[in-house]
Amino acid sequence: MQTELENLLLEVSKSRLIDLGDMQQAEELIINSLLRGLQIQRAGVWMLDKQAGGIRCNLVIDLFHQTRDENIVLTRKKFPQYFKALDTERTIAACDALTDPATKAFADVYLKPMGIGAMLDVPIRHRGKMVGIVCCEHIGGEKIWSQDEQSFAAAMADLVGRAISAKERNDYARQLEETNASLEKLVQERTSSLEQTLDSLKQAQKQLIENEKMASLGSLVSGVAHEVNTPLGIAVTGASHCQHLLTQLRAKIGDNRLTRSALDQHMDSMDQSLDLVTLNLDRAAELVQNFKKTAVDQHSLALTRFELGEYIQVVMSSLLPMLKKNQVNYWLRAEDKISMYSYPGALAQILTNLTNNACLHAFSENNDKNELLIEVQRQQHQNNEHAVIAFKDNGSGMSAGILKNIFQPFFTTRRGKGGSGLGLSISYNLATAKLKGSLDAKSQPQQGTTFTLTLPCHLDK
Repeated sequence: MQTELENLLLEVSKSRLIDLGDMQQAEELIINSLLRGLQIQRAGVWMLDKQAGGIRCNLVIDLFHQTRDENIVLTRKKFPQYFKALDTERTIAACDALTDPATKAFADVYLKPMGIGAMLDVPIRHRGKMVGIVCCEHIGGEKIWSQDEQSFAAAMADLVGRAISAKERNDYARQLEETNASLEKLVQERTSSLEQTLDSLKQAQKQLIENEKMASLGSLVSGVAHEVNTPLGIAVTGASHCQHLLTQLRAKIGDNRLTRSALDQHMDSMDQSLDLVTLNLDRAAELVQNFKKTAVDQHSLALTRFELGEYIQVVMSSLLPMLKKNQVNYWLRAEDKISMYSYPGALAQILTNLTNNACLHAFSENNDKNELLIEVQRQQHQNNEHAVIAFKDNGSGMSAGILKNIFQPFFTTRRGKGGSGLGLSISYNLATAKLKGSLDAKSQPQQGTTFTLTLPCHLDK
């Protein structure tokens, strides 16, 4: 190749416009370089157009007529010989375009009106396929296209292919940026939606936990109210009997019929009635006091010092109505006095939930053999003192499939029959998160269930 052509080719190939991704700028540079290097006055870039069935002009620069043409279409149907030559994907070097078999069909409609005497059409290849042509046209008579000129034109055609690749990269990058922006927007929208949903779920969970606590207290209230009615009823009966005896005594005094023996008899009866009233009122006061302490503790978040065995006794006393209703015999075995610095309210909630769970699930059939045993022991664990509370029942037990899910929220085997599926989940969370301990369960069908609550005796503030 001539030195002048080589230098021009090197200059064009090093231009940033080729790899900029702007086809218009790249095509103008390549066409002007063809006009300059081949010393012709008309050249253009044409691309295959499958939809039109031919080739479409991207840009043609005509220095002779001082024109720029775009969107000219040549169809295979009108110029079959030319497209037959293009199908070989080889250079068409028509030194006499008016007589060359590939180009002579253009004579009357294109070559003669434009004054074109010779044509040099070189394939543009991209990814191994021909996608268009670089068309070099000599205005004037015939022109012999030298091998150097053909090689130069072919190299320029390859640079068009390189520019197409650069445009595709830019298009892909832009699409990727648009996709990323769209994805980021979608992620932000989804994240916002998920955060709102999560907030709603947290609120719902909080409300459900509070509802479960209130339901537990409601059950206590119902049981305590029923239990308190009995001693209060007896106290009312005793007070009424005392009032009746007092009325009789006044009548006898008024009629001067009161004897020493009658007075002693009335006094003895009144003493018995008053003892009965006092005993039952004390019992009612104890029930109310225990319930009040349990209810207040369950809503208290303060760290408090308390003796574990005594506190469990107080809590379980408030649950006696529930146990009696389900014919459950209860024992507490706490040999050592264990001092605790913890959250008694959380412990009361756990004991209430475990008792309610036993009555609802373990002792679904009432009989006089239902037994519940609570054992309290001291244990050293990693140089720290812990209390271990074993909550044992001799009820129906659970299968392995049920046992592995009992601490999952909303899991219950009595949906619609009084089970919410939250009691044991709340108990587990209280034991692990609030009390910094653990809650485990062991069970087999018809062998009862043991819940083991292990708690540190001293919690830090």
